[in-house]
Amino acid sequence: VAVVTPVEISMMSIEVNILFGIGCVIDLIFLVDLVMQFFIMFPRHTDYGFVLERRQSLIVKNYLRTWFAIDALSIIPFDVLSLVSESREGKTMKAIKILRLVRVLKLAKVLRASRVIHRFEITSSLSYGKIDLFKFFAILFVITHWLANLWALTLRLVDEADGVPRWIDDFTVDTKDSAWKLYLACFYFTSYTITSVGYGDIGPVNIVETVVATMMIIVSGVSWAIVLGQVCGIVGNLDCDEQNFRRTMDELNFMMQDRVIPADLRHRLRSFFLANKIARRRAQQQHIISSMSPGLQGEVVMEINRRWIANVTFLKQFVEEAGRSEKGSFFSTVIVEIS
Repeated sequence: VAVVTPVEISMMSIEVNILFGIGCVIDLIFLVDLVMQFFIMFPRHTDYGFVLERRQSLIVKNYLRTWFAIDALSIIPFDVLSLVSESREGKTMKAIKILRLVRVLKLAKVLRASRVIHRFEITSSLSYGKIDLFKFFAILFVITHWLANLWALTLRLVDEADGVPRWIDDFTVDTKDSAWKLYLACFYFTSYTITSVGYGDIGPVNIVETVVATMMIIVSGVSWAIVLGQVCGIVGNLDCDEQNFRRTMDELNFMMQDRVIPADLRHRLRSFFLANKIARRRAQQQHIISSMSPGLQGEVVMEINRRWIANVTFLKQFVEEAGRSEKGSFFSTVIVEIS
């Protein structure tokens, strides 16, 4: 939806083809999802935390207050309406252009992508810094893609038959008639607009293109500033442990210089902290384990120490017997205390 729909709106005519069929299938899937949302429980905040709401009436009210409007807009068959309007006798180009613009409302479904991101957080072992980095690059690509299609849409809003000059007039006929060449030119213009390079070889030449270009400059400028600032912050904090260690070493060097510590002792202190680097990380990991529930502590510690436990005959037999009996949790607690 986020990738194909803008291209269909800005560069393609409505025809009964594979893309039209895929669009109808997507609309049907959205409709099924809308109906299912009336029966799916949602987390409700209480004085004792969050609980899943099971009462049907409250589920319906919550959905109607939150995502129903967006989901309802996304299932309207704008493709079919556009196809019908173009096939009628006495059609007006103004009505067709309005329907083409209204089809953009299907992109409202993208706002629900937060649910997918939450599921990805559960299944992924990547750090939040890397996830955020990928997310912002994806957002930057989507914004560039949408703005490129918005710039291509100006050619649909201003027809060549109107006699009004357009930005594409300086290009060859191959670019005008080729969808991928047209998209490449629009993506090129949007890319240097977002990054503030501004070569100037493509620009608005009529009032519609001027309005659209002004909107693109505002959106791209704000988006580029936000993404650039967030990416710089994320890259600077990707390896917190290494940064904390380097900060500690800098403070150590400053202390030794300020206190005029002899060179031999300085070397020994640096060697100690370098050798203690892994031990500090293990202590931090042990702190994380201690914040888990007793059952999870036992499972994690058993998994971490399984290799050396298997090399001790007594403990190996004990593990096998504990796994078959009801005293497995007791043995896991013992292993937690030993480790």
